[in-house]
Order: sequence, then C-alpha cells, then structure tokens
Amino acid sequence: MTWVTWETGLAWGLGGALLLLAFVQATMLWRLARATSSSVRTEEKIGHFADALSLLTETTETGFRALAAEMERGVPARNAKGVKSASTRTSSARVSAAARKGRSIPEIAAAEQVSEGEVRLRLHLARQAARTRATARVARETKDDSLRA
Repeated sequence: MTWVTWETGLAWGLGGALLLLAFVQATMLWRLARATSSSVRTEEKIGHFADALSLLTETTETGFRALAAEMERGVPARNAKGVKSASTRTSSARVSAAARKGRSIPEIAAAEQVSEGEVRLRLHLARQAARTRATARVARETKDDSLRA
C-alpha cells in the first residue's frame, strides 16, 4: 500500500517549483536593490563633482576678470619717447607707500580694489624683498671690506 498518490506527488512537485521560483525572485529583488543603491551613490558623487566643478569655474572666471581689470588699470602711461612716466607705479609700490603713510589694510584694499588678503600678501612680499636687498647689501659690503684688507 502506497501512501503517496500521483496527485500528492504532483502537489509536492508544484510546491517545490513555486518555492524555487520564490527564491529566485527574492534573489533577483535583492540584487536589484543593491544595484539601485549603488546607482544612487554614484549619482550623489556625480552631483558633488558637478558642484565642485561649478565652484571651480566661477572662481576661475572671477580670477580672470580680476586679472583683466588689473591689467587694464596697471597699463603704464608712456610719454612721447615711450618711457614710463615717473608718476606711474606698480600696485605693490602703491600698497607699500600707503602702508608707510599709516593707512589701514581695509582702506588700502578699497583704494586698490583688491582683497585685504592680497594687500597683506603684497606687504609681506615687499618686506621680504627689502630684507633680501639688505642682506645682499651687507654681504657685498663685507666682501668689499675683505678685499680692501
């Protein structure tokens, strides 16, 4: 006497097939979810890169505009012989002169139409150049004194 009839075997077979199909669908759903989350992260990264590129582009354009304005403003006046006039000075010299006269950094920056950081940088470079010239002069004098002796 058999306890399993062909109807019972068919029911077990269909149940197993449906179980296998459910497993395959769950696996595919899990892989799809991972792929979607991966693409979301990739889209976020691309968004960050786009923002950074936009900021870089704006900064570069601003720098080029400032450079063009400085070049237009800094074109030296020339007299009839093509020699620079004495009244024309570089912006670094104007900044240094204004600082020696006691003007504040914000005042100098407003007058020169540059940032306060640029004024500080120009003053620092001017002080450093003065120190370098002084050191070279002392070295030259020391060398001249040693030749005289």
